[in-house]
Amino acid sequence: MKYQNRLDLRSCVYSTLCSSDLAWSSRLSTNLWAVAYGEHYERFRQKYKPTDRSVEKRIGVQRSRKIRHSSRRPWALLRNLTSLAGEIRAFTRGLYLVGPRSQGLELQPTAPTIDSPLRHLPSASSIGPPIAIFETEIEDAEGEDMSRFAGRHSWVCGFLLAAVLCAEATPAESAAKAIVGQIQTVDGRVVEQARVSAPDQGLEVYTDAKGRFALDGCRRPCLLLVTHPRFQAESITVPATTDSEAESGGVHIQLTAKQEIFERIDVTAGRSSGDAFAPETVASTEIRLEDKAYAPSSLAEMVEGVAGVAENGQPGLFQVYSVRGVSRHRVMTLISGMQIVGERRAGVATSFVDPTLMGAVEVLRGPASTYYGSGALGGVVQVFPKEFERLEVDLAWNSFGDENVQTVGWGQDGWSIGIARRDAGNDDVSDGSPQDTHFTQISAAVRKTWERAGRTWEVLVMPSLGDDIGKPNTDFPDSRITEYPEEEHLLVKVGVRDDAGWSAHAFVHPNSLITETLRIGSRLNVVENEAFDLGANAQREWDLGSGAHVLAGADYFGRRGVTADELERRFSDDASADEITLLRTLDDAGQDELSAYGSLRWSWGAASLQAGARLTWQEQQNGSAPARDDTAWTGFLGFVRPVGSGFELTANLGTGLRFPNLSERFFTGTTGRGGTVGNPDLEAERSTNVDLGLRWFGERAFLAAQVFHLEIDDYIERIEIEDDVLTFVNLTSGSIEGFEIEGFYQLSDQWLLEASGHVIDGESETGDPLADISPDRLQLGLRYSGERFGGKVQWQYRAAKDDPGGGEVAISSANVVSASLSYDLSTSVSLTVRAKNLLDETYFSSADDKTSAAPGRSVGVGVSWRPSR
Repeated sequence: MKYQNRLDLRSCVYSTLCSSDLAWSSRLSTNLWAVAYGEHYERFRQKYKPTDRSVEKRIGVQRSRKIRHSSRRPWALLRNLTSLAGEIRAFTRGLYLVGPRSQGLELQPTAPTIDSPLRHLPSASSIGPPIAIFETEIEDAEGEDMSRFAGRHSWVCGFLLAAVLCAEATPAESAAKAIVGQIQTVDGRVVEQARVSAPDQGLEVYTDAKGRFALDGCRRPCLLLVTHPRFQAESITVPATTDSEAESGGVHIQLTAKQEIFERIDVTAGRSSGDAFAPETVASTEIRLEDKAYAPSSLAEMVEGVAGVAENGQPGLFQVYSVRGVSRHRVMTLISGMQIVGERRAGVATSFVDPTLMGAVEVLRGPASTYYGSGALGGVVQVFPKEFERLEVDLAWNSFGDENVQTVGWGQDGWSIGIARRDAGNDDVSDGSPQDTHFTQISAAVRKTWERAGRTWEVLVMPSLGDDIGKPNTDFPDSRITEYPEEEHLLVKVGVRDDAGWSAHAFVHPNSLITETLRIGSRLNVVENEAFDLGANAQREWDLGSGAHVLAGADYFGRRGVTADELERRFSDDASADEITLLRTLDDAGQDELSAYGSLRWSWGAASLQAGARLTWQEQQNGSAPARDDTAWTGFLGFVRPVGSGFELTANLGTGLRFPNLSERFFTGTTGRGGTVGNPDLEAERSTNVDLGLRWFGERAFLAAQVFHLEIDDYIERIEIEDDVLTFVNLTSGSIEGFEIEGFYQLSDQWLLEASGHVIDGESETGDPLADISPDRLQLGLRYSGERFGGKVQWQYRAAKDDPGGGEVAISSANVVSASLSYDLSTSVSLTVRAKNLLDETYFSSADDKTSAAPGRSVGVGVSWRPSR
């Protein structure tokens, strides 16, 4: 093996000298000569092995000679080293070459004399870290004289200095070449801001938004070290450039998360074809079905418990959620990049997708309107359908409402098909009152992906049919009964993503909902809503180099044929004399929303700055009423910087936007809550959102905390104008502020401790409490994962709310405990037993004045079958 380059040899000498192990000389000899001489090492070592010699206190250098380097042959280099070693032996017996302080040693520096051979050494800057000269009077922690150590190995020290001099004088045989590559996770996701360094050569660089890096000036072979706060460090030795490396596009390194949960508690963006480019600086949490200690029946039950997230409105299958104190249409809901809207004044529940068909749910908290458009003031909740990879069958039963669910899934060769049926009946809740909790629902998700000519194509079809859906509330069953006899949805999406950095998708979403409201002994109102929603997105990403990354795109979202037909039947003593009225409260209404957006991500070192802007135009019309159009700008600025020891600082400043929806402006009729009168003069809501965060990624732990402040102008709120009749108005302004925290600690390979919680407060400009503000919460969880057994316990403390807003009532505190235990009966069959509200607490999931009590103690059982491959 020929000597490759002088920098590698110097680095080998220095890195070994800096070792904290006192037995450095033999390892240094091995490393040095193995690198420089290869097959000649053994013969040379036997001839010139170190000997034990007496120590002279201080001996100056008598002379030094120039190195002959007329020949590059190994034996010629050995002769030079041998000669120089003898010449400088006296110097090395008096002086000791070291790097940083060795473990357990106190080193006393001394300045070299003018005749010191150091004037012939290469400069410290060319070698790497600083090199210092120290006296031989070295003492350990107990004061023992260690100077004999230097004398004992003075011949070795001489050879080391000779090696450095020869390495400096010998020309390199190969020029430095850039090492390029990409850093990814085990499952193929790119890793940004990973530090790629060559420690022995003093070089480092950080990966860009696509996980790529280029380490210039690195001489091969060299050792690369890859580090990131969230992943385990990895190292790889890069040899001389090979044809296979050039053909594969460089070096590819995979990182493993320090703990599996790091893959979930993370910012994710662009994971589905056509998704907006979410900023990495905002708080984001990904949750899966297996994370819950109980089996959720709806999306609201899936996301509750995430920091800053809570249930809102009336319970049941159609319950919605709040994020950082904002709810209803101020939280955007997406399914694989498709925006979901509806005519319910309470907001979008996305109840038509069964939780067993949800692969993951991402909750993005904070200012996101710039990246997602109108309606994302508080955040974004996005559902990613589950991708089945083989045959799966799941059966489950829950005692509350005798609820049962059956799910069958299959996947192969890019196909993924899942079908779920869920059914439940009426039952009594925790305070003993009967509730209208029955429903039947069938939903499916069919997905096909394939690659062709460097492009990835996707087709997603999601049909859903809900039948006879009850709505629990305090009016049932004495004064009012609200039910949804039918709910239909069909989502069809086609998307494509190109390796060059552009993507596009388009979707359609025909949907309908029938609402029946029976006021006992008074009247029956039946409202049928229909709509045809559609959307498209196209975006392009560019890597400008020098840490700059740009994205630009355009969004379109439209609604066609939005109608609301209402039949009202007023009862009389004679059924034949009942008064029947037909109304069309939304008359073929429509909406067009077009946006152009762009973002810049600029990274320097480990820090990253993100900025974005969006221009949105919207027009709404309803029948013969005058059309309304609005135009608005939103902007965002985010910053993230690692500060050492696994800590990251984040800061965000963003403006938000929400245009009034069609129902708020134009619908006048009956809803499940009562009569509603539209207000066509509503103005758009605007917000300014600021938050600061600190994240810590340890070897076995993760912790993230954020403080946030949200100012909302022209806040749209529902008010009562007369008994059982509501309308919408723009409040002057409102502010919401709070604190949220989440994290975990890996107690062992089997045990994991989790925690999350939030404190949120909100009030209007006049000092009145805002509605939809979640009571404070704290949740602790403990998981166990064994070879055949698994289990979870979750305790949630729900603080009391004594400052209700409009349409709310005060509620008391509660302790809610849930648990599950699973056991693998075989390699194919597993059994799970679950329980919710083990303490049988009487509590309310939200402060809505129509909210009934939550279910009492319930138990369930589930069986899963995965045939062996």
